[in-house]
Amino acid sequence: MNVLNWDPLQFLSLSHWASLVGVVLFFVLLYILGHLPKKKFSFATRVLIGSGAGTLLGLLVWALSGGVSSGLSLFQPSSAPEPYASDLIPWFSLVAKGYVALLSCLILPMVFLASIRLVVKTPAEKTVSKLTRWKKWVNTLMLVLSAGVALGLGLIFKVGVIPDQGAPAFTADGNELVSHLSSLIPSGLGRDLVLANVAGIFVFGIYVGIAARRMQAKSDSVKSLIGILDGAFSVGVSVCKTVIAYKPMGAGAIMAWLVSSCGPVILLMIAKMLLVLILGMAAMLVLQTLLCALSGVSPAAFWGKGRPVMVKALKTRSGSGCLPDAQQVLAEGLGLRREVTDPVSAYAIASGAQGCAALFPTLSVLFALGLFGIPMTPGLIAAHLILVVIVSYGITELPGTATMSEFGLLMGIGASEALPGLGAMIAIDPIADVFRTLINVTGCMTNAIIVERRVKE
Repeated sequence: MNVLNWDPLQFLSLSHWASLVGVVLFFVLLYILGHLPKKKFSFATRVLIGSGAGTLLGLLVWALSGGVSSGLSLFQPSSAPEPYASDLIPWFSLVAKGYVALLSCLILPMVFLASIRLVVKTPAEKTVSKLTRWKKWVNTLMLVLSAGVALGLGLIFKVGVIPDQGAPAFTADGNELVSHLSSLIPSGLGRDLVLANVAGIFVFGIYVGIAARRMQAKSDSVKSLIGILDGAFSVGVSVCKTVIAYKPMGAGAIMAWLVSSCGPVILLMIAKMLLVLILGMAAMLVLQTLLCALSGVSPAAFWGKGRPVMVKALKTRSGSGCLPDAQQVLAEGLGLRREVTDPVSAYAIASGAQGCAALFPTLSVLFALGLFGIPMTPGLIAAHLILVVIVSYGITELPGTATMSEFGLLMGIGASEALPGLGAMIAIDPIADVFRTLINVTGCMTNAIIVERRVKE
């Protein structure tokens, strides 16, 4: 090789020196986003700053490339008339897809560990009590209801479908129900890990947990194994927190990639997604209010007594932080039995967050599928609803519930190729968190009201 003939631009896959300046600015931007002062800016603010900075950079590249959307450059090389987009989009994509891939690596092992731990940490009951039975049934059905609302609204408004592309959001063609349901059956831990069969991994983990709980009183070695499990889970949670901490940089790269690829149209698509999320939130609030009314709590009492905790949920964006207030409203404000409402509401926040584990992740999955031109089918819908419940229980006590849920759902239905489409959801996560947290809190109150009435009967 002749060193004198070495072309640094060709080595960097660039065709113009101005593009090199763009690459340098991009990595300088990522460095700045990674070092924003934590005391001055909250984590949510830093993520939004990253999203905004990436959007501005993407718009600049898009404008310098002639202001022509390269459309399918999300999945294919750019065909923009100027070199800037075709040079810079691969670099933006490298970081954006790398961060998405980093998140996807966490899902399968953490679902396996969390499912084992879920069983081991659950107190064994010789006879399942009426409270436990109703608590689980109501939790499951409310998750399915929330996901169903999101599916209906998302398909009606074609969330994620690129305008003027003519791609359908839903198709009834094919008799693939059995094949989709069959894909959820465990086929061996190694094979399920390779195929990203989230449901299969969860089921296998449940059986391991049952065996471990049965044997822990009989063998000290099993107790040691459970200690190792707790340690592995704690390390996994720490890894999750570390990866999530990179969100400001990831959001910046993701928005730079999406906007430079598609132009302002992607911003309109994201805005529509948020509007549909708000509509879904409103629909769930109406349904929750009706269910509470059928369980003996009037809408006036539900909204009147619950308003302070609802306002707190919107401000703090923390379902667990609002749980004590919600439990106090149920017991003191509405006069319900605390021995029933406390465990039910805590269970709903931990393993049945209707906003973070069902409503928002379902819309996120539809957005990603729409971007990649993959229509929903009856079989996919059935598999999705089952997975909403499985993933919700499978990510118990993991940080970043909504992010973990949406990745688990998309991988679980066999659409891992659409994972990069979830990048936009990471960028707007702090905004969406306001609405989904409200549904988490009102959902835990609704579950508690329904179960308290059923147990009383």
